[in-house]
Amino acid sequence: MEADTLKNPPFRVLTYRDGQDVIIETVQTPEAAQIRFASAVDLCRTRDDAHTHRVELWHGQELLEMWRGETD
Repeated sequence: MEADTLKNPPFRVLTYRDGQDVIIETVQTPEAAQIRFASAVDLCRTRDDAHTHRVELWHGQELLEMWRGETD
């Protein structure tokens, strides 16, 4: 493990369907993280409404953003 990894941990975008993680993506920059987060939310919005969807954006151990699509 490089020292830089500890100072600047990667960003992770996690996508869940019905509480199960289905996609986990790791990116290195805040810009890429925001793009991937927005893309994952857009993708979930086009999916089957019979399922719950959630997207989380993490930086290291810190949750930065979360989107939750609920069923009616």
